[in-house]
Amino acid sequence: MIKIRDVDLDYGAQAVLREVSFQSGTGEFLGIIGPNGSGKTTLLKAISRIVPPSRGVILLDDRALGEFSSLELSREVAVVPQASEPGFDFTVRDVVLMGRYPHIGRFGREKDEDREICRNAMETTGITHLADRSVRAISGGELQRVIIARALAQQPRILLLDEPTAHLDLGQQVSILHAMKDLSHRIAVLGVFHDLNYAAHFCDRLILLHNHRILVMGSPEEVLTRDAIRTAFGIDVIVRKNPFTGRPVISPLTRPENGQGKGGRVHVICGGGEGSDLLQGLFTAGYQVTAGVLSVNDSDYRTARMLGIPCISEPPFSPVSTGSMGELALVLDETNVVVLTRGLWGAGNIGNLRVLESAKVGGIVILDSHQKEGEEWDFTGGEAAAALERLAANGAVITEDVRSTMSAVAGIIGRSS
Repeated sequence: MIKIRDVDLDYGAQAVLREVSFQSGTGEFLGIIGPNGSGKTTLLKAISRIVPPSRGVILLDDRALGEFSSLELSREVAVVPQASEPGFDFTVRDVVLMGRYPHIGRFGREKDEDREICRNAMETTGITHLADRSVRAISGGELQRVIIARALAQQPRILLLDEPTAHLDLGQQVSILHAMKDLSHRIAVLGVFHDLNYAAHFCDRLILLHNHRILVMGSPEEVLTRDAIRTAFGIDVIVRKNPFTGRPVISPLTRPENGQGKGGRVHVICGGGEGSDLLQGLFTAGYQVTAGVLSVNDSDYRTARMLGIPCISEPPFSPVSTGSMGELALVLDETNVVVLTRGLWGAGNIGNLRVLESAKVGGIVILDSHQKEGEEWDFTGGEAAAALERLAANGAVITEDVRSTMSAVAGIIGRSS
C-alpha cells in the first residue's frame, strides 16, 4: 500500500503541488490527470523517490520511502517514463532482462526463471519477435513497449506509468492498457494520462490536479464532470455515458467566433437518443438551436440540457400537451429550419408532427436513420407515416446521417440569407 500524506512538492523555489494526500494499493488502476504543468509527472517522481517532498511523507507499507535502499525500492516500484533513449546498442532481450537486476544483483547471473519472466513480459507487450533486434534499430513505439516489458520483468508491487501510450498507435495503445488493467488486479498501477477517455475507460479511480492541488478525486464518473473539466482545462465539453461500459465519454465543444451558422435558427424534433449527435453538431457549428417537445427522461433532453439548448419538455410518460404544442408553434414561427429525426412515433409525441405540418418554416430536413426492414416505428395507426410522406412531398429534404443533415441545414439557411 502506497500512502501520500499532506505532501508538498517543489522544484527549487517553484511550488508544484500542495497538500496532496491519497493512497492506493493492489487491485487498483489509479489515473492521474490534469493540464500541462499541473504536477502529474512530478507526483510520479516523488513516489519513485526522484523528487523528495518538501513537506509531508510518502509511505510504502507504512515505511517511509527514505528508509528503503535503492535496491529494495527497485524491487517494489517500477517506472515507465514518457520517453527513453537507448544509450547503448543492447538487444531488446538484454534491455528487458535489465528489469531482473533488483532480483539478481550486480554480480549474479540470470536463471531460467528470470528468462521465463522476461519472455512473459515480452509476450504481454507484443515484442517477442523483436528479441534479437538492437534497441537502436526499432521504432519509438516499439521502444516504448520494450521499456514497459522491462518494468513488467521487474515484478514490482507498484507500477508507475507516465503517459504509457506515448508513441504507440491505436491498436498498441489499447493492447497495452488492457494489459495494464489486467496487471492491476495483482499489483497497484498508477498512470498519468492526457487522454481523458482512456483514463475513464481503464482506470478504477482518478485524481484531477489543478492549481497545485487535487481538484477532485474519485471514480471516473465523479471526477470527469463538465464543471470539473471546464475548471481544470478551461474548455467546454459534453460528458456522456458509454452505453456498453457505463463509463464517461468526453467530447470537446467549440463554438466558432464567426461560425457558419451564426444567426441561423434551427429547431430539432427528436427523441430516443437519435438527436444527441445532431444537437451537438448544430451547437458546435454555431447555430441558435432549440429542441422539443421532449420527455424529461429522454436522453436527447439530457443532451440539450448539457449543451444549454432551450428545450420544450413534458414530464415522463406524458403526451405532448396543448400548452407545449402552443409553445412549439411559437418557436417554429421564429425558426429558419426544422430538423426532424424519424425515430419512433406514438401517442406521446405525435403532437410534434401535427404542429409541424401546420407551421410555416424556411425548410424542413428529415433525418431518416433507415430502420431495419420490417421494424415497427409508427404506433399511431399510420398518422405519423402519412404526415412524413406529406412533408417529403412538400419539399422536405431527406438525409441519411448527421453529416448530410448538417450540409442540408447550411444550404437552406444559406439560400434564405
